[in-house]
Amino acid sequence: MSVNFVLEWSATLLSLAFLVGLIQRKVWAWPAGIVGSALSVALFLRAGLYAEMGLYTVYVVMGFYGWIQWSTHADENQVPLVDIPVKTQRLAWLGLPIAALLGCSLNQLPGVSYAYFDALTTVFGLWATWQETRRIRTAFHYWIPLNIASVALYGMKGLWVYAALMVIYSIMSVIGFIRWRE
Repeated sequence: MSVNFVLEWSATLLSLAFLVGLIQRKVWAWPAGIVGSALSVALFLRAGLYAEMGLYTVYVVMGFYGWIQWSTHADENQVPLVDIPVKTQRLAWLGLPIAALLGCSLNQLPGVSYAYFDALTTVFGLWATWQETRRIRTAFHYWIPLNIASVALYGMKGLWVYAALMVIYSIMSVIGFIRWRE
């Protein structure tokens, strides 16, 4: 059994637990997400997906931030959601040139894979994660296309467990989208 296999499966199971808890708006989701993300950092380092590695490093940090935010706002073990103005949502468009610059930078590193694609999912993953930590209702608007794109990225790298996880995440993101609209 390879190290990558163990890392991939362990991170996958913890990530699934995180998403289930997140959809249900439960504070306990965050510790599972933190550990799952930390295991993913190790996996992506080994796979040469440096932007994904950086993204999951930020997920670890944001996990602690989200845990604090959600713990502070928990009401009967479920957090209330908030809305942000459309004008603020438009800031997401800045992600395109940022992703292009990140992709260009990543392309200079040895062993990098799919630099621009990796950068795009990274930048928008950060935006969606920020929305999750702040309990913003539109987080799943971003996760649906991001998870679908990640199926392709992980598949191209032969990370089949993660690719399958992203298929499940895509479906669960639709469920999250519906549940967070209620």
